[in-house]
Amino acid sequence: MSEEQTAVYGRAANDETTAVRGPARAAPESAADTVRSGAGDDPVAYPISPGTGDDAVTKPQTGPARPDAASPADAGSSATPQATPAKPPRFYALDAFRGLTIALMVFVNWPGNWYLPGAFGHSEWSGLTLADTVFPGFLVAMGTAMPYATRTSWRNALGRTFKLFMLGCVLVSYKYMVPMDIYPAGILQMTAIAYLLVWLVTRTPRYVQWSIMAVFFLGITAAWLWYSPAGVPAGSFTQDANLADWFDTTVLGIGANPENPHGWIQAASSVYIGYLAGEISRATSGLRRIGWLATLGAGTLILGVVLAVVIPLNKYLWTPSFVLVTGGIAVLELVLLALIIPASSKGGLLRPLVVLGGHAIVVYAFSETIVGRAHNVWLWPYWEPLVTERFGELFAGALFPAVAVLSCFALAYAMEKLNIHVRL
Repeated sequence: MSEEQTAVYGRAANDETTAVRGPARAAPESAADTVRSGAGDDPVAYPISPGTGDDAVTKPQTGPARPDAASPADAGSSATPQATPAKPPRFYALDAFRGLTIALMVFVNWPGNWYLPGAFGHSEWSGLTLADTVFPGFLVAMGTAMPYATRTSWRNALGRTFKLFMLGCVLVSYKYMVPMDIYPAGILQMTAIAYLLVWLVTRTPRYVQWSIMAVFFLGITAAWLWYSPAGVPAGSFTQDANLADWFDTTVLGIGANPENPHGWIQAASSVYIGYLAGEISRATSGLRRIGWLATLGAGTLILGVVLAVVIPLNKYLWTPSFVLVTGGIAVLELVLLALIIPASSKGGLLRPLVVLGGHAIVVYAFSETIVGRAHNVWLWPYWEPLVTERFGELFAGALFPAVAVLSCFALAYAMEKLNIHVRL
C-alpha cells in the first residue's frame, strides 16, 4: 500500500561551511533542501572552529590591521594579502544519497497498483523492507549535514523547527482534505522534533552528547523489555498490546500512528547517527573518510542485528533495533555512493540524484500534492485499467511511480537551471 495513511515523508539537506575572509557574501549552493543543512546556511559564513556551539564561529577581523612591533623578518608582511581560507569540498555523496532516498520515497508512496514486489511496500508489522528504510535514511541525511551548518543560533534552530512542523501540518491537511490543525503525527513533524532534540544535544561537549544519547537509548530499550503498564505485558510487541500504542492512546490521548510522539526520541537517535557520520565526513577525506564511515555503519548495523534477537525490527513502533539497523544501512549506502562519486566531480554519472536531492523540500511538496492528486483523482484512476489491460499488472504497478519520479526530477532540474533554491 502507499505510505502511512496519516504520515508524510520529510527530508533534510547537505550544507558545506563556506569560509570567507571579511563580510563577503557566500555564493549560493547548488542544492537546496528541506533544511538545506542540519542547521542552516548563513549568507555570510565564517570559518568554524572545532567547537560545537554558537561560540565556535570565529569571525575574521575586519578593517585595517594595526601595525604591531615585529621582528625584521616580518617587515613588509603587512603589504602581503592574507590567503583566503579554502572552502571545504562539498560532500556530493550526501546529496546523491538524499536524492536516491527521495526517488525511493516517491516510488513506494504512489504505486500504480498492489502488484509490485513486496520490497516496495512496508512490512505488515515486524520485519524490514526497502520501503521501511526510506524515512530513517532522510533522518540520517539530515544529521550528516548538521556539522557543516553555519547558522546555528537559537533563533535559526527554533525557526527551522517551527517551519518544518507547520509545513507538515499543512501538507497532511491538504493530502487528506481535512481542516487545518496542529497534527502531532506526520513525517515532517517528527523530523522537526528530532532535529531540535539533536541540535540541543550537540550544544554540549562531545562526551556529554554521548552520555545523553546513551541514557535515552538504553532507557527506551529497558522500557521496552521490562516496563509493564496496565494491560501491556513487559516485552510485548504485538499489534494489540505494545508500549508505543499505550503511550500514545493512554498517556497522550491520541490515536495510534507510526509518527506519533512515542517515536520522537528514537527518530532523534537516527539523526544523531547521521550527525556522527557528518563529523567524520567533515574532519576527514579520501580513504580515511571511507574507512571511518564504513566502521560506523557496519558497527551500528551489527549492534542492531544483535538487539533484534530480543527486540524485533518494527517501523510502526520505532523499536531500538529498527533505529540501529536502518541507521547502519543508511551510513553504508553513503559509503557506497562516496566510493562511486569522484571527489573532483559534482556527482558524475549520479548527477541526477545530486540534483534531485538538492531540491528535496520542493520535490517532497510536489509529490504530496500534485503527484498525489494525479494518482488519486486526476489521471491514474482513468489510465490504470487501460494500461493494465494492455501491458499487465506489474507494468501498470511500476509505470505511475516511475513517471512520478521522472516528473520530480524534471522539476528539480528546472529549478537548478534557474538557480531557484528553497530553504526553511
